[in-house]
Amino acid sequence: MASFEPRGNSIRVIVRVPGGGKKTATFDTQAEADAWAERMEAKKALGTLSPAKAGGVTNGELFEAYLDAVASKTDSEKWNRLRLMKWCNDPLADKRVVDTITHDINEWIERSLSQESKRTKKPVTPATVNRELNLMSGAFNYAVKVRQWITVNPCHGAMRPERGKARKRPLLTPAELQALRISTGYDSDPLLRTLTSRVGACFLLSLETGLRSGELLRVRPMDYRKEQRLVHVAAIEKGGRKASRSGRASVDPSRNVPLSARAIELLDQLLATMPADQPYIVGLNDSQRDALWRKARDQAGVEDLHFHDTKHEAATRLSRFIDVLALSHAIGTKDIRLLRDTYYNEDATRAAALLPSQLSPALPPVV
Repeated sequence: MASFEPRGNSIRVIVRVPGGGKKTATFDTQAEADAWAERMEAKKALGTLSPAKAGGVTNGELFEAYLDAVASKTDSEKWNRLRLMKWCNDPLADKRVVDTITHDINEWIERSLSQESKRTKKPVTPATVNRELNLMSGAFNYAVKVRQWITVNPCHGAMRPERGKARKRPLLTPAELQALRISTGYDSDPLLRTLTSRVGACFLLSLETGLRSGELLRVRPMDYRKEQRLVHVAAIEKGGRKASRSGRASVDPSRNVPLSARAIELLDQLLATMPADQPYIVGLNDSQRDALWRKARDQAGVEDLHFHDTKHEAATRLSRFIDVLALSHAIGTKDIRLLRDTYYNEDATRAAALLPSQLSPALPPVV
């Protein structure tokens, strides 16, 4: 019989394996935990559940082990869990880890590209498959370096899909911005009594600062330094800027983000109405922010807009006032090329207005 242990806001399931040993996994909800436990108990009843041994471990068991040991402890926990659990129903999951080769990964890539996204009802994009492949490669690296089940990562050398062009959505128009303020209830609820109105304030604050959703949701009162006109983003907070995985980073990955007068106004508004039972100023969790934002965006009729586009919008507007190095630090993007190609909207008309009438030296008049 499976046993359950609370682990913070998660639930850890333990299933005893015949012959000694155990299998464990961690889930966000009791329903997910019950479903996994039921599946493991069914395998045990059929006699197909055995202790993990290097030669017999399947990729499905590897994905579960990696989720419990590594992937559930990152700021992408929810996304990691959904992907790893989805792969447990893929044909790749039944193959033994030691028998998995790069060809199997290439076949998984082809299957993934042929699928339809459940959320958008459109074909899965190459960018999504590449991101998932990074997670899968992490799982196989875990099998190589930690569990020592294999010696070579089969994801190395896989035929990655070609990267598509970066999204270049135009900046929000005043009409679109007004529609979003109305749909979130921000204008009609200045006390931010509803969660949706707090999502509206969070969206407007991201437009002013370029903070990611995870960073915004984890701003603590102590991080807001109004007198210095900045907010501190601590790398130790989930959702904050990531530090070096090796732990040998020579630069402090946390950063201070400058605040405009409008950003200060929004933070004051959020702080004054901060829920008493919450440690963070915004008072929302990731799931609430995501669901309420999508609903408000659709009600506003604004198309092709992601919450993360606020970072692109903020970078473009901030670039008019601060230099590129200060912008890179404020936005939290280490790669200047990424800042240029992804988070900046080039405005050639504005650049032309800054040019002198002539760049080349003036020639003397012809006599």
